[in-house]
Amino acid sequence: MNNRLKPRGVAPLLWMVTGIVVFALAWQAMSQVYGPLLVATPAETLEATVHLFTSPPAAAAFSRTLGRVLLALGLQIMAGLAVGMLAGFYPWIEDLLKPAISILVAVPPVALALFVIFVFGGGERQVVAAAVALGFPLLYNGAVTAVRSVDVDLLEMLRVFRVPRATQLLAAYVPATVHSLLPSILLAAGLTVRLMIMAEVIVGVDRGIGQALSQARVHMATAEIFAWMLMMATTVLLIEGVMLYLVKSHVLAWQARR
Repeated sequence: MNNRLKPRGVAPLLWMVTGIVVFALAWQAMSQVYGPLLVATPAETLEATVHLFTSPPAAAAFSRTLGRVLLALGLQIMAGLAVGMLAGFYPWIEDLLKPAISILVAVPPVALALFVIFVFGGGERQVVAAAVALGFPLLYNGAVTAVRSVDVDLLEMLRVFRVPRATQLLAAYVPATVHSLLPSILLAAGLTVRLMIMAEVIVGVDRGIGQALSQARVHMATAEIFAWMLMMATTVLLIEGVMLYLVKSHVLAWQARR
């Protein structure tokens, strides 16, 4: 039986490696067709990535953007959890916010970023605010759904034993809502990275990956642009990996103890 299971465990890894090889070959072929000025080769991209890792200005730009991403993601989680739980408890709040949430969902990210620039001007705060506004609806809707799907039997037991409302909130609603929000948080992490860099490019902040990309575009440094793309993709995977680790080590353990 073990011999039969081994190929199944190895097969996903083989397919993953095959996918990477096929992707690299397709990337190399596109570079040959369009030329390195438009599409950098994988080797050139890796060389540029190593250069960025060893460049103090690039490291400063990366850390500045990463700090903005983590700040925006934290604000999204706190605002989405707080406002979403209130809307879950009180349907009139959900109805009150529905037009604004619908507008945030429907408006293209570029248009919202431009609106923030025209109204509030450019700057680091505006970049973070634009990213928070664009990612907030995802976490808000998840929190509303999570509050209304809390175990009814658990809530009834808490009422029977006359548990204080504050204790009910901390013992039942908050953990269940956070657990249900985890998939939305993972999606918001990748979305926030893309939105932040887009906002940095549009707003034109002094330091950050957006500024580095703009400079690379002006100088036609295609390999550097591809290197930044590779670094940000890796960053998203690392952020999601850390969150998944926290889910497995803490949240799932909490759920198992319930």
